[in-house]
Amino acid sequence: MLKNNLIMLSLLLVFSVAGLTSCGTKQAPPTDEERLQARSQVPCIVVLPVMADLKSDESMTYAQAAKLEKGSAFLDQTIAEALVGFDNVRMLSQRQLTSLLPQDDAAQSALFTRIGSELKCNAVLLTKLSRFEQRVGGDYGADSPASAAFSMKLFDTRDGSLIWSTMFDQTQQSLLSNLMSAHQYGLKWLTVEELVNLGVAEKIKQCPYF
Repeated sequence: MLKNNLIMLSLLLVFSVAGLTSCGTKQAPPTDEERLQARSQVPCIVVLPVMADLKSDESMTYAQAAKLEKGSAFLDQTIAEALVGFDNVRMLSQRQLTSLLPQDDAAQSALFTRIGSELKCNAVLLTKLSRFEQRVGGDYGADSPASAAFSMKLFDTRDGSLIWSTMFDQTQQSLLSNLMSAHQYGLKWLTVEELVNLGVAEKIKQCPYF
């Protein structure tokens, strides 16, 4: 009887975990040796302000665009806080970026080259937020889950070539669903801010250049 009760309790705990769907599999963090090698190749990174990807959905309303802009500001702050203490990182504010923009409509690679030249860095990190949906409901009962998606791309400032990229695209699932790929983030529904915080921490940990 005791054994059966323990089995039932274990099953209940497993089926109580909320899962997250994600694009791609979770990557293993780089080794210390890989980080040292990457840092020697890219000793300085300029982190650009997060951009709201307003072109990701042609049917996007003004209210949805405003929500995405607000989410971009939160993601920008989250990345800045996550990179505190990294001596190879330089954060660029929106005002600083505007001061570096050329008068004409230069190509992206030309802009990156100018940023690298002005700030003496050989790489820039560009982050775009394409989804920022808040949960509807509370910690333990949500009618609609939190959902977020953003991309991070590291470019060489010399020629604009892509050095490294990643994508975070997750929506918390309903209880009991997709248990085989569930991430155990606790027994509650996450807010979109909590989801983004977890995503940023995961992606920075996976990047060998930080």
